[in-house]
Amino acid sequence: MLLSGLLCPNTQAQGLLNEKGKSVLADVFGTASGPEALIVSWTVVEDAAGTYTYSYIVNNLKGDVLLTDAGQPTSTPEIVDAFMVAFDTTAPGAFVPLSQTGGSCDVNLGPFGLFWSFTPVQPGSASPTLSFESDLPPVPGNASATDSSPPSPWASSPDGQQVPVPDPQTDVPEPAPAALFALGLLFLPSRAALRKRTGPSTRT
Repeated sequence: MLLSGLLCPNTQAQGLLNEKGKSVLADVFGTASGPEALIVSWTVVEDAAGTYTYSYIVNNLKGDVLLTDAGQPTSTPEIVDAFMVAFDTTAPGAFVPLSQTGGSCDVNLGPFGLFWSFTPVQPGSASPTLSFESDLPPVPGNASATDSSPPSPWASSPDGQQVPVPDPQTDVPEPAPAALFALGLLFLPSRAALRKRTGPSTRT
């Protein structure tokens, strides 16, 4: 059963899968509630041809602020601008080529999964719908989101919740958290640009 306790099944026409739910991504300090955590709204919809459309929306809760390296809140609003789901896109049927949409930059990372970057999402706002297609039904998998400063990165593991991903029936290698964070930095604006966007940092 997919994500027991998180699923909110819809009425399924002709037995086709149509499910939706929400999952929490915990921040770098393990916080899985309140404004420092992120909420990922997701759906998995199967069409008559047996193709599954996976969609995710990253919700940045009102009140999310930058934290110091010690985890203390500042007065600077925190953004999120990148998201990733971990599964082996090279497994047969796991990923329909050219189906990844929604980001300003969409990257297929092969055995590590799919990556999106998007216009910075301010607190109280949400990302575009990030989608892809697969021939495989869902199982629980890990997701992560990033910006350049704490409380980023956010993740399913170890303190958050998983999201649905295609079931390739293979062991998927997980990139180290440091590698995920470095990848996110490649697609993020410079710290100078961040200061221009949010104002001077109050971090000590």
